[in-house]
Amino acid sequence: MNKKEVFFRDKEECSEEFTHITGGITDPALKAIDELYGAADVLSIKNAVKHQRILLALSIIGTLITMGFLLYDEAELHGLILACTVMILFLFYIRRKAHTLDCHRKYIEYRVLAETLRVQFFLSVAGVQKQVVDILPWFIRQGLPWIEDVLKSLPKMSSHERNPIINFWILDQRAYHNGALAKAENKKNRDNRTTRVVIAITIIAYLITLFFELFIFTQNPGSVDVNAIRAILKIIVGTMSAVTLFTSSYYGKLSLTYTINDHKRMIALYDNAERE
Repeated sequence: MNKKEVFFRDKEECSEEFTHITGGITDPALKAIDELYGAADVLSIKNAVKHQRILLALSIIGTLITMGFLLYDEAELHGLILACTVMILFLFYIRRKAHTLDCHRKYIEYRVLAETLRVQFFLSVAGVQKQVVDILPWFIRQGLPWIEDVLKSLPKMSSHERNPIINFWILDQRAYHNGALAKAENKKNRDNRTTRVVIAITIIAYLITLFFELFIFTQNPGSVDVNAIRAILKIIVGTMSAVTLFTSSYYGKLSLTYTINDHKRMIALYDNAERE
């Protein structure tokens, strides 16, 4: 089954209500475009959620393996080596599940389809006879030929009446990117706060360790269980490293910096389009 057939199968099996570019559509060609857009939009969002859950699960399990091995080594909780083995098996299972779901590819490619259909809808409403399929970027033509096939199968408009599109294209899309930018910046700020806290705790733990070793070296107190205190300090530092691993594994894979910059560029584009 090729990718185009997979999309239409997913469309038929989707039980969620499709989204709409705008309401009150009467032209049959626009209805067809809107229906395909709604399916691609909903399916892209569903697969994006699956993809993010897989990233979260991988990050959590990777962190648990780190913590488990740390406690196995430093706290001598030897039974945790079995837990680490189980977690590693979970990693292989999640990787296999991600391959089966194919959610990352669907998330990206269905989003590309949805956006090309959205642009075709707006051009058709505006009375522009140029088709999106004729101006597709080369990398989409070469990398995603099935999307070009879908676009070529779209029905033609019965009329080329020109209608204003500034409200539900320019202004609506700019509002979307403003909202998405705020969400991405909130996630980025959350990641930055966690990183700063982890760094502060790590530095404090290292300083405590330094002063402790100096104290042991100079005072040589015989009544202090040195190895137990060292193990506790190692666990604290290791725990902070594990938290850093989690944030870098999860938030890092979300590419928040690039996402934020993309939204800013799109807002600037729509600002310019509104002025023109």
